[in-house]
Amino acid sequence: MLSEATRSAIRGEVERYPHKKSALLPSLKLAQREAGWLSKDTLAEVAELVGVPHSSAVELATFYSMLFTEPVPKTRVEVCVQLPCALVGAEQTAEQIARAVGAELHGPPHRRHGVTPDGTIEVGTTVECYGACHRAPMCRVGDDYVEHLTDDAAVARLVADLRQR
Repeated sequence: MLSEATRSAIRGEVERYPHKKSALLPSLKLAQREAGWLSKDTLAEVAELVGVPHSSAVELATFYSMLFTEPVPKTRVEVCVQLPCALVGAEQTAEQIARAVGAELHGPPHRRHGVTPDGTIEVGTTVECYGACHRAPMCRVGDDYVEHLTDDAAVARLVADLRQR
């Protein structure tokens, strides 16, 4: 069950839009921010708050890669490896971050990921472009962008931040 603060924020989203369904994506993000992921019960609760069928919430949650219908590590680092980022070493940056936090990347290129032994940090590469090509290489940590990961010092600052989360 979502907290009253999140439920209130979702009701606020519903009021902002002329069509209820338009409030569904931001409402799912609010619920996920609180719960960490979107269980069947959470999806149902959000759908009821927004006033849409449960199937609409499931459909959206399974379409978008930033919504999770299974538990995920608390901290997720997604390194963009699209062409602009790749040209300035994004794959190596992902490897450097993973090694520094103790995760080993597995999987095919552009979809590699690894989780720290304690299960708190996931590092991965993504096929999605985050639109910060002029600040490449970059990554997304949760909802935040970390850009200009061009040298060891920038990566070290990111890793220090990850360890403090």
